[in-house]
Amino acid sequence: MIEMTHMAPLDLIGLTPLDHLPAKLALPYILYFDTPDTQAALLSLQNGVGKLVSQLPWLTGDVVLHTPEDLKTRLHIAAPQVPNAETRILQVKEYDRDQDIQSTPLQSYLPVPTFIPASDQRPVLRFQANVFPGKIVLAMCFWHNVFDGGGAGVILEALAECITSTETPITQSIASIHSGLRSAIGKYPSLCRTRLNHDAALGPPLFDTNTSAEQWTQIESAMASVVQTKRYAFSAEKVAKLKEACSMILPDVTTESTWVSSNDIITAVLAISVDRVLHPERANKQEVADFLMAVDLRRKVQLPKTYVGNVIYPIHDDIYFRDGQAEQKEDADLFHLTQLAVRVRNTLASMDDNLLYSASATVAECDDWTKLEGKPADIIITSWRGLKTYALDFGPTIGHITDFEPGFALVPGGCIFLPERIAEQGKAAPPWEVCITLKTGDDKALVADPLFSQILA
Repeated sequence: MIEMTHMAPLDLIGLTPLDHLPAKLALPYILYFDTPDTQAALLSLQNGVGKLVSQLPWLTGDVVLHTPEDLKTRLHIAAPQVPNAETRILQVKEYDRDQDIQSTPLQSYLPVPTFIPASDQRPVLRFQANVFPGKIVLAMCFWHNVFDGGGAGVILEALAECITSTETPITQSIASIHSGLRSAIGKYPSLCRTRLNHDAALGPPLFDTNTSAEQWTQIESAMASVVQTKRYAFSAEKVAKLKEACSMILPDVTTESTWVSSNDIITAVLAISVDRVLHPERANKQEVADFLMAVDLRRKVQLPKTYVGNVIYPIHDDIYFRDGQAEQKEDADLFHLTQLAVRVRNTLASMDDNLLYSASATVAECDDWTKLEGKPADIIITSWRGLKTYALDFGPTIGHITDFEPGFALVPGGCIFLPERIAEQGKAAPPWEVCITLKTGDDKALVADPLFSQILA
């Protein structure tokens, strides 16, 4: 077991307004490794985690509410709120048979629950090594207000280098910029050029922070019993073919010179197809059908790749168009898909640094920053495709990640693009992979959907 590295009691790190936009949850990344010598692998992992937190001691801290001198209540990273002897950054759980790896509930692999009341300890980061005779399932749970998905991916890169190398440039870069850059991003409100209306994207918290851990466990269990999450693979060749078909009719959809990416096409397919499964009653296509894209805007503000905090903004949009054009076309589905893909592309292109500055200003106006966060939607599309998961080398005893699972899937309509696998020389491009959460039994309708089925591998 790896004990906590001590942090000074007053060593507070304030989280930024953008850090307050995600739901207050511990999100998990679940990583699978084939490890013939699990004890050697476990030792390497323990040494690597120890090295990681010795260089980044704030990873051992907790997320707490604090009201500084400006009287604005907000979240901070603080020293652990419980004695060191009672908490471990890396927990170990052993299993007897490799065959049980798929039948074991994902929640059993996690070191902390997804939802933790504000009155309880909310750790910044925890690992749990689930050790099977020939495999290790490593769960990393990160508090979402400290890291976005990309930031958590950088922590995995840092862990890999701490295991394999005496030199740790990624870890050292995180250490050198972390506190100062969060402070600088905290000043984004002063950079706002034009205040925007964020009513569609931001609102009161989704989860009641006064819900007890026991109540949340009951809620989680009830929700899990009526939903199922499945992984779907989309053929890169079929996606390219559908993209080409959309590109052919672009002049009929828009007079502007534009293009659409494969990502735009799949995003639009998911929004349309999943909505049809969840809400088959929307026959006239004129109702409001809201979907959300969680968009990483790091490049818009030119942040270093090793910044691990939140730079995500939730963009809401309608799935259907009220002009009725699609219904008049011979191939209504293709026209509608192209319309939506174009709107996705234009929306992404229009997002700039001022969007982040304005959102930051909106949060900073609140007396309690935790009272505002991203609103949910019927369909939520998140992409972790850019994570370097499968390229990471954890050394000779642990090896490369063989599979990846997101461990949070309670709400029907949740869609997560999974990390891209490494292309093998001489073979076809690896498929796009997406985890989709639906009500139990709805998966049959989804795979039969005329748009969705066109790109299935």
